[in-house]
Amino acid sequence: MTDIQQLHKESIIIDGLFCHFEQPIPPTTEIPDMWLDHMLASGVTALNYSLIADANPMSMQSALLTIYEESVMLDAFPDKILHVKSVADLKLAKETKRLGIIFGTQGLAAVGTEMRYIWILHKLGVRIMQLTYNERSALGCGCMEPNDSGLTRFGQQAIECMNRLGIVLDLSHVGERTSLEAIEHSNDPAIFSHAGVRSLCDNPRNLTDEQIKAVAKKGGVIGVCSHSVFVEKARGKRPTLDDYLDHIDYIIDLVGIDHVGVGTDNFQYGTAFAKIGRMKFERTNPSFFGGYGLEDKHALGFSKWAEWPNLTKGLIGRGFSESDTKLVLGGNFLRVFGGVWK
Repeated sequence: MTDIQQLHKESIIIDGLFCHFEQPIPPTTEIPDMWLDHMLASGVTALNYSLIADANPMSMQSALLTIYEESVMLDAFPDKILHVKSVADLKLAKETKRLGIIFGTQGLAAVGTEMRYIWILHKLGVRIMQLTYNERSALGCGCMEPNDSGLTRFGQQAIECMNRLGIVLDLSHVGERTSLEAIEHSNDPAIFSHAGVRSLCDNPRNLTDEQIKAVAKKGGVIGVCSHSVFVEKARGKRPTLDDYLDHIDYIIDLVGIDHVGVGTDNFQYGTAFAKIGRMKFERTNPSFFGGYGLEDKHALGFSKWAEWPNLTKGLIGRGFSESDTKLVLGGNFLRVFGGVWK
């Protein structure tokens, strides 16, 4: 019989996308801390931290100041956090029981049409770049654009630049045509850091079978997101961990075990900070969460840091071997990162 606790503890676990990293977490009797100790206790080895996000597009100056602020955070907690810029760093985070932070973007509005900014961001430690957000940009179209005109010439050049530097191309939020053309243009495998399966839940943020097959053919990975609105089976009825696992099973049945991972996208708690953040987001994206509130934003059973072991238990419960469970938890992302990061 599999020792779930031991398997979870020894696995390299990678969250394909997380944002609002510093938000407070209500303390518990077991963990009186209001932040990092909850994340460390979850067993997560590293996360793609969306520190530059185009929900409210940033200028390059704002992006640089944000990176400065995050570097202060890294310096303040050297015993608990490690800035991951290589696979060696990621493995070191696991060995030293620190949380690995991978700098990433959701969109590239800060770059505009200036290729040199991609080089600068890479020098400052950004290792994952999402091509667009929901809307059209200088690089291509987001998934909410009514007419996806595809990858632009600057988008092609940006991908070529990422390939040269060793930056992972993220296609979450990207329109279907633009994402397919980006996958084809890239020499390296791409990822969808946080998405679901459109055949199971018809949401524009979810992926068609064609997108899933295309990213897998190039060796990429899809981080399945547990947003309720991405994995619900009935409109407005909060899904469960089992509903979430159905999306993982679907991808495996379609393209194999090597192309699926996990991308949670910001577990939330009903704090004042989270309420303010939600209000800011919903002013420009009023229907994104489909009516789900802070506490039911994610699938029941996989919506809090303390519930990460539930995923390991759920995978084993569905008949996954220990080795395949490790691939889903982080091994597949680790393979892609190792192949792309120079």
